[in-house]
Amino acid sequence: MRFNTRPVLSLVLVFVLVSPLIAFAQTAPPFEPFVTRIRDALKLTGDQVKELRQILAKHEPKITELRRRAQTNPYASGLGPEVEQEQRAIREELTAYLDEDQKGKLASVDARVPVPLAPPFVPVSIPPRERAPNASPLASAERAIPSPIAPTNGKTTRLTEDQKLLHLLNRVTFGPRPGDIERVKRIGIAAFLDEQLQPDSIDDSQLETRLAVLPTQRLTSAELYQFYPPPNVADERAKQPNPPAVFGRPQQMIVEQIQQKLARSVSSNRQLQEVMTDFWFNHFNVFAPKEAEQWMVTSYERDVIRPNSLGKFRDLLLATAMSPAMLFYLDNWLSSAPDARPPRPPAPARPAGSPNPQSEIRNPQSPPAPPMPRPDENTATMAKKEGDPNPQSPPPPAKPPAPPQRPRGINENYARELMELHTLGVDGGYTQKDVQEVARCFTGWTVDKPFQGGGFVFRPWMHDTGAKSVLGVTIPAGGGISDAIQVIDILSRHPSTARFISRKLCQRFVSDEPPAQLVERVAQVFLKTGGSIREMVRSIVTSLEFNSPAVFRAKVKSPLELAASAIRAVDGDTNGAPPLHEWVRRMGEPLYLYAFPTGYKETSENWVNTGVFFNRINFVVAFANGQINGTSYDASRLLSNEAAANVDQLANQIAAMIVHTELSSESRRAVLAGLAEQPAASPLPAKPAEAKPAVATGATPTMIAVKAGAPDAASRKRIAQAIGLLLGTSEFQRR
Repeated sequence: MRFNTRPVLSLVLVFVLVSPLIAFAQTAPPFEPFVTRIRDALKLTGDQVKELRQILAKHEPKITELRRRAQTNPYASGLGPEVEQEQRAIREELTAYLDEDQKGKLASVDARVPVPLAPPFVPVSIPPRERAPNASPLASAERAIPSPIAPTNGKTTRLTEDQKLLHLLNRVTFGPRPGDIERVKRIGIAAFLDEQLQPDSIDDSQLETRLAVLPTQRLTSAELYQFYPPPNVADERAKQPNPPAVFGRPQQMIVEQIQQKLARSVSSNRQLQEVMTDFWFNHFNVFAPKEAEQWMVTSYERDVIRPNSLGKFRDLLLATAMSPAMLFYLDNWLSSAPDARPPRPPAPARPAGSPNPQSEIRNPQSPPAPPMPRPDENTATMAKKEGDPNPQSPPPPAKPPAPPQRPRGINENYARELMELHTLGVDGGYTQKDVQEVARCFTGWTVDKPFQGGGFVFRPWMHDTGAKSVLGVTIPAGGGISDAIQVIDILSRHPSTARFISRKLCQRFVSDEPPAQLVERVAQVFLKTGGSIREMVRSIVTSLEFNSPAVFRAKVKSPLELAASAIRAVDGDTNGAPPLHEWVRRMGEPLYLYAFPTGYKETSENWVNTGVFFNRINFVVAFANGQINGTSYDASRLLSNEAAANVDQLANQIAAMIVHTELSSESRRAVLAGLAEQPAASPLPAKPAEAKPAVATGATPTMIAVKAGAPDAASRKRIAQAIGLLLGTSEFQRR
């Protein structure tokens, strides 16, 4: 029986001919959407479209290669610049066939070539805050209180109880929410202050549940490096068989860090702790974009700053001194005695005739290397022969980025900032010799594998073991890690440190130039309580100087304070998404991005220049009009039907809710003039309570049907106008 091979040959021939076409279809760039986008945006003629196609055909091989690389590893280093280079070349070549009008429009046209690049970060949506339903409009429950009377003819005046309460909320929180004043009245100022000074006693579980969706906030520095590696490490890993997971680019960590800070500032019930976390991060500032610092900042604020923000100053100081983030930022991780040499342990005994394996040189004080759970761990099994692979070993890990070369020897950066910025102050009585001696004490305080998210380690072989003298105190020779701990003890008990920290806290809570008598009293509290931050804050906010009309709204809000207080003032919410980051940056305070160790100052001069002022006004207008994605408020919860349609009621009730005091004549004129420019408003829908906002369960809001003609839109526009005007008043811009 003969077997007919013709059908089989036909199938083989079809496969041979069609397979390249299928492969080409899978790899060839889909240029048609690109051509359509450019043609429609620039109104290209038929001849121009033909030229565009020829340009794309010329670049097709390179773009196909870039697409293949992007599909293999969208985080590959160098991929983005190469794609941009192709886009730029296509634009330049197309320009030769365009008229002047088309050339002008080309810069604003989306001319991205079809290469699937990974985004620099992926926004994560934090679930909205759950709100209890309000029985009546929130603004109607608020009452404006008189503004403090300024002293005249040398006569002193006092704040009333209501004014004290409002002043306290403006200073120890990121601004009151609707209903906060009544709540504090109910429990009393002393009870409220005790509550805020003990943050662990406050239930903040709802916020923590909301923030649990941010993956980077739960990871250690080493885990962050593992899952959000630098691009060149991601490249190396992609070449391995079964490469480990990469969750995103390093930018993702900073974006989520800013998200949690904004969400906490707005929504945390532990408001004083968040205020103090912001204060101490600026005091012990680090710069997130500095090389390996980006993998350390999350843990620095979460594990070092926040838990110690209301504890003992000595504990906070020691925690920052041992933090990889601080050691790396101020280069102490490289500081070593000039003659320091890493030890070479003796070779282990081996049976006669056995090969001599290459020994790994390790610090005898360091813990043994952990077992390798996956190919990309930071350790690898040593090969039997140097340079030869070990057949029993797993694939070698991706190489971490080579750290930049820096000079070895003693580095004085941290020692200087420790005394000048962290403890004694520039006039604290230390000398350059003290700086040198403190730097010697801190030699050997370093970071294990800093470019891979390692932790603190003390290396004795790097330490200067000679005798030292710091501020007149002798530290005997032969010490180790205890030398620097003794320095921490000396500095944390020093009277100059007490005065310097007390003055800075008084600047934060009282005024830019706090009274000297108050600073001295708080310094005595520091010394008597062993540096209790909690008791220092209590002594400040219960003082006569704090409750003086002279300091009521005497400080300009920082951009972070302005943004958080504006959202809180109208019972709004934010998921901390990048559009709000950008507004805080434009107002002058990019979070975690201040390059200098001083941090942002506690005084107001940074926030009062003309350029920043216009951005502050633009921010409150954008927020009031719902133009910041991820940040919003519900106007239907704020006002009654009648108040929305009456200019005076609208201004009075929104002012009572946002400003809480009577407006100055100047501010009131500006608000009423702004509202007069709006058309007459119609009442809100008859049953605003029926609107059900989405909550953390994922429920969809139930919308209320309204009649055609959009009278509701006019009312909401008027409410937004009133909110924007009142958030822009000097009364609200200050605290």
